[in-house]
Amino acid sequence: MTATIIGTDARVSADERPIVAGSWKATLSGGMLKVFLATLALSLPLLEHPPLPLWVGGLLLSGGLAELVVGWAARRSIVGKVALGSGIITAVTGLSFMAAIGMGLGQLTLLTTVWLAVRGLLSLLPVIRWRSSHAARTLLLVRGTTDLALGVALLTGVSISQIALLVFGGTPAMTNGFLVIVAVSFSVAGVGLIAIALSEFRWERRHTSTALND
Repeated sequence: MTATIIGTDARVSADERPIVAGSWKATLSGGMLKVFLATLALSLPLLEHPPLPLWVGGLLLSGGLAELVVGWAARRSIVGKVALGSGIITAVTGLSFMAAIGMGLGQLTLLTTVWLAVRGLLSLLPVIRWRSSHAARTLLLVRGTTDLALGVALLTGVSISQIALLVFGGTPAMTNGFLVIVAVSFSVAGVGLIAIALSEFRWERRHTSTALND
């Protein structure tokens, strides 16, 4: 009897659903939008006229709103709660960029670093003591580590201009560097959300089939 109970508990623990019922479509849409915004951020530096901080702020605001939609749809799960918190800080940072007329490189870099640090910690802290699906833990771990790594890079003196120069090979504009940061962060988060949505879709289909068979 004991062995049976332990085996059953292990099976249930390993098969917990990634997010809450009915929210995988919103999660998938949010992930696809984040990937699109990341692609847009990478394409803007290729334009003849360098984009203004208003572009960076607009991308951040759009990404933040997308996360808020995902978070609200999955608000009863830890992934949804993290998305809500991340969406708020990203939207606020985007608005700050849009109002950043006259801000210098140091102020914008500090603002970006704080955004990355808060997003990273919001993703990593729940992973420490949280038991859920492998896909959900992996999403939070990868996106949290990525954001913190980008923030550490800024803090250790790797300027955003140098990042843009390294990626685009001759486009050292300050704003382009911020676009690189946004693109990397958004692409990781977007791909992770898509993976979570697909994992939830497979969970629902698997358990629906099981219920029908029973």
